[in-house]
Amino acid sequence: APLKLIYFDIPGKAEAIRLCASVGKVDFEDVRISRERFAEMKEQGALPYGQVPALDVGAGRMLAQSSAILRYVATLGGLHPSDPLEAARIDSIMSEEEDFFSGITISRYSARFGYGHMSEEFRAEVRKNLNDEILPKHLRFLEGLLADSKTGWLAGTEKPSAADFVFVPRLRWLVSGANDGIDGNLLDGYPKIKELIAKLMALPAVVEWYAKNPPPQ
Repeated sequence: APLKLIYFDIPGKAEAIRLCASVGKVDFEDVRISRERFAEMKEQGALPYGQVPALDVGAGRMLAQSSAILRYVATLGGLHPSDPLEAARIDSIMSEEEDFFSGITISRYSARFGYGHMSEEFRAEVRKNLNDEILPKHLRFLEGLLADSKTGWLAGTEKPSAADFVFVPRLRWLVSGANDGIDGNLLDGYPKIKELIAKLMALPAVVEWYAKNPPPQ
């Protein structure tokens, strides 16, 4: 039986996994649940850590945490290197993605992180700091990685790696207008990042995926 990837009907934290599985030709069922179904599954204790995405691998086993699922799917699809140092380099870039987006995540889901009292004024101030200082610093790191890459992929791999799959959908979402206070032109000064996004989105398996699964409007 194919793997079952469980998430909401949005790109979110599952999009990297969906794209990686498509490119790696990993057979999976894309299970998109309602908020009500999510609440039921959480109540039943079906989700480790009470979160999605989750990957049902069969025999009653459920894998949680998006980065772990992504590495597993990349490994199954022949997109995660067996060399320990190469794998660690990809892991480090995936950890950078978590650092990159932590401020956005906390300001977006403040109550989840103990900041339920965050005022709109303070949130706007945080977003301005992120837009003007914090995110450009991280974008410079990424642009530097790509300047050093001979292949156009973040870790310099021959094929796209988990690092590329996690960053591209998140960067597209960052400047999509979904995040108040974040400039839609934020990526304009980073040509290699824009090339990376175009390169991944042009992969035949990715084009085919979006033709069959257009993102919800």
